[in-house]
Amino acid sequence: MTLQDLIHWLSDQPHLIISYYVILGIISLLGLLFIKRRNFTAPITYLYGGLMYAIAIPGVVAVLLVLYSVFLQRTNLLQLELITYFVPIIAMCILLMIIHKTVPISSIPGFGKFSGLLLMIGITCVITYIAQRLFFGVFFVGKFEYLIGFFLLLLIGVKIAWDKIIR
Repeated sequence: MTLQDLIHWLSDQPHLIISYYVILGIISLLGLLFIKRRNFTAPITYLYGGLMYAIAIPGVVAVLLVLYSVFLQRTNLLQLELITYFVPIIAMCILLMIIHKTVPISSIPGFGKFSGLLLMIGITCVITYIAQRLFFGVFFVGKFEYLIGFFLLLLIGVKIAWDKIIR
């Protein structure tokens, strides 16, 4: 089974995706009702850590799939499956906002540097896209100044991401 087969299978089974996010939404809303900062202790923090991973991993993968489909495959956004490509992104944003209203994301184990991780993933996507588009241009058509500019932008982006991870 390829990744494309898995995406098609999930597109054919939209009830699995919807029920997955409904369950995560119910858990997040129950946490919003019952969890306060004063009773956010050890067993609940690990539950929230698992919940954050269950929300963030499919959402980030969906963002990467959308970017890959649009920029590298040049697929029209209107031709992408709504449930498979966009529901995980929308659900990730909504559920992370609900969790953030309950407790600060930095107090959940392993997610103090979550924004730095997302920034590093974004920089990696940009590097991949630019390298694919400019590889032949820099060596055969482009100017040396473009290569220096690309290097400086990459250096600045990695520095910003590294500072966010270290903090």
